[in-house]
Amino acid sequence: MNRRDFVKAAGLVPLLGSMPELLFANQRPKGQRVLLLVDLDGGNDGLNTLVPHYQQGKYEEYRPTLAQPRSRTLDLGSDVGMHDALQPLKSFWDRREMAWIQNVGYPKPDRSHFRSKDIWETASNSDYLRDEGWLSAVLPDKDTGLHGVVVGSGLGPLTGKGCRAVAMHDPKTFVNQAKLVSNVQHKSNNPSLTHLLDVQDQLHGAKKLIENANNMDTKVNRYFKRSSFNNDLSSVAKMIVGGSDATVYKVKLSGFDTHSNQEVAHKNQLKYLAEGLESFAKVMKAFKLWDQVLVMTYSEFGRRVKENNSRGTDHGTSAPLLVMGGRVAGRQLFGTRPDLNKLDKGGDLRFSTDFRKVYGTVATRWLGQKNPWSGYGTIPFI
Repeated sequence: MNRRDFVKAAGLVPLLGSMPELLFANQRPKGQRVLLLVDLDGGNDGLNTLVPHYQQGKYEEYRPTLAQPRSRTLDLGSDVGMHDALQPLKSFWDRREMAWIQNVGYPKPDRSHFRSKDIWETASNSDYLRDEGWLSAVLPDKDTGLHGVVVGSGLGPLTGKGCRAVAMHDPKTFVNQAKLVSNVQHKSNNPSLTHLLDVQDQLHGAKKLIENANNMDTKVNRYFKRSSFNNDLSSVAKMIVGGSDATVYKVKLSGFDTHSNQEVAHKNQLKYLAEGLESFAKVMKAFKLWDQVLVMTYSEFGRRVKENNSRGTDHGTSAPLLVMGGRVAGRQLFGTRPDLNKLDKGGDLRFSTDFRKVYGTVATRWLGQKNPWSGYGTIPFI
């Protein structure tokens, strides 16, 4: 390995973590279940996503300009409406392939983006922070292949020594970078050099996997409109269809920090979410994989109940989670809905479902693993 390749390989180490073994396999085990996490970054406004018409009057009192009228919501029954920007997902609700988990949060909520995101992604208490993601506790051991792929930066819930995961800003860029490193066969007793040679193997394994996924371009891209979020979902879809053995994928949709002029901004973000997930689901159905996929959204917090003076909402507490998939117990609203008559001292919603109850359900009912949060119980949404 020459100096140039040594430096390039070293520069790509953070993309792959610190594991010396080969990370990538080229064929997904038959029937393997997949979890797609969608991070609604910034703090999604739950009250305008899943609209509480059951508290008509109180809802409008707190939100004189931002309240969604019934005429602009999609009726889900139980006097609850879904923001009309989510129209592309209504058919999945009607076919029992989508459900909502209401009023999800945690005790002593933190309103800092970074701290609350850490709490959600590590399943920590608000007064304690774990240094490993929640998925590191529920994914099975693997000697080869991947536990997960993050399209974006940071491993988030896949952080941890036992998690074999990779984060890539853009798969095609990743391939181009990997091509710059020559595939050199060499043995060494030097631990540092041995590690870099192992990283070199990882890079070329990764490149092969993504190139296999890129062979699906013409079959998958036609389902997606052009946008950054759709590009990320398209990349995930191609990796799944192309044979990646990863169990978990994570993508991010930013733009939910709606402190001002929320109406248009929030509507646009929900539209991007709905169109992207509709396209992703269509691809999974076309390749007969929909029954093997569970889609779940999350956000670091919801928004304040009362709108601010800038026609926006500030950092709040709980919010609903969306789940989709061929095996979801769909067309249901799980959990206790938020009560606008019983706010906390700061004027925020009191959560009714701890997010670790959701994680425990994913662990046992979807991944077939033990539940580290058994004390919280589970929810029969799958």
